[in-house]
Amino acid sequence: MDPPVTRYIQRDGAALAYQIVGEGPHPIAWFFEDMMHPDLMWTDPHFHYNFERCARFARSLFFQRRGFGLSDPVEHVPPLEEQADDVVAVLDDAEVDRATLVGAASTCGPLALVAARHPDRVSGLVLAEPWSDTLLSDGDPPPGWTADERDRFVESYRDAYACWGQGKLTSLAHPTLDVPHNRRIMALLERCSATPRTAQKHLEWALRANYSLILPAIQCPTKVLHQPDTLFAREAGRRMAAQIPNGRFYELPPIALGATLGEVLIPVLDHVEELVSGTDHPVEADRFLGAVLFTDVVRSTDLLAEVGDNRFARLLGAHDRLVRAEVEAGGGTLVGIAGDGTLSVFDGPVAALQCAHRIIRSTSTLGFSVRSGVHVGSVTRAGPGLTGMTVHIGARIAASSGPGEVRCSQAVRELAVGGDFDFTDLGRHRLKGVPGQVQVFRATVGARPAQPALPPRPTVSDRAVLTMARRAPGMLRELARLADRRNKAVRRPR
Repeated sequence: MDPPVTRYIQRDGAALAYQIVGEGPHPIAWFFEDMMHPDLMWTDPHFHYNFERCARFARSLFFQRRGFGLSDPVEHVPPLEEQADDVVAVLDDAEVDRATLVGAASTCGPLALVAARHPDRVSGLVLAEPWSDTLLSDGDPPPGWTADERDRFVESYRDAYACWGQGKLTSLAHPTLDVPHNRRIMALLERCSATPRTAQKHLEWALRANYSLILPAIQCPTKVLHQPDTLFAREAGRRMAAQIPNGRFYELPPIALGATLGEVLIPVLDHVEELVSGTDHPVEADRFLGAVLFTDVVRSTDLLAEVGDNRFARLLGAHDRLVRAEVEAGGGTLVGIAGDGTLSVFDGPVAALQCAHRIIRSTSTLGFSVRSGVHVGSVTRAGPGLTGMTVHIGARIAASSGPGEVRCSQAVRELAVGGDFDFTDLGRHRLKGVPGQVQVFRATVGARPAQPALPPRPTVSDRAVLTMARRAPGMLRELARLADRRNKAVRRPR
């Protein structure tokens, strides 16, 4: 799936940007936080996976608050009411009558206000890490917060926003995420979403906001989500859920070591899908029939020794670009590149076989000899990657191939009948890690059989002659004799 076209609506003379993703039956409005740039999130594989998964069951509207990201800058911080009006304006422009609203941290307030003021427009509410009381009061901390929790939260976020553009928000999202890769992504998201001054002004507004009085007026089913081991007060979130008549509090599962920013959104998406569809995300929803294509450069180490590190790196980069171009041209998806090997997935085996042969031809111009393997079967999405026995069998078939060879399984051969390929039976093979034996075939491009010439279509005069032949054959013979005598007369010399 490619990133969507960005749409704009005018709000007090400034353009507010939003995107529409998917055509599923459930409308969802995602109000992203300050740093979550709608375009750049597509560059993270796990964010991309989340958006594609969401598109399968929902029609989603993605947007940030006015003045951030793809929208026009504004000179003021829109108050809570203006931000709520902006949410409704996005729903109106997208012609969405009723939607589930999803927000995080400082965007939860405007969504709560929309739900309280327009119960007919909101079917559900998901609030991740919200706070509803001002955190900058001079007296006691707000309900659900200790003085230490409040002070640490305010000081930490002010410090991170003072270094806006350096990725310091990563550690505040969760300590496990604070690794160099995630900090680089977060820093890019921050810089492209707002200037430091704009971000700091919005933070001060968010720390002062107070919408706790409207919580009892929210009628729709509401989920309040809390991520353990963060600076967000657990009891404050629990108290918010208790104040909402149909509110429930949930703790999210622990974040795995090495997780990316996009992976953190997966359990949130699970809750959103459960709320809009009424069921948990089924495991089967991530399983589908696909044709996997593996390619691998043969004797790449020998080539590296021959041309040197720098030359080989340039060739390998060109190889990756060629593979990506051929896969996309064939309607497939390049799932991953590891060293000099690639994995792609296609809807059917014919497209995968055709692509394999194109890759072998195109990469040969770089001096590479590529082998490949194709298998078809049930595969499972694992974030942006694929898993399952089909994937493992496809990899082993490719590993058994020789230079410039395309091998495939019997399932591919049977489904590719009529696809202009010749298949040579290579017998049954024991593939490492695969139970039993697998019938393997070599797939070569076959000669397309010549099509017999179609008979010419009869003209109007032809059809008239045929009619006369059926109804008055004697008259037709007499006309033919007259025509023959006339032709002879014309040819007789004078």
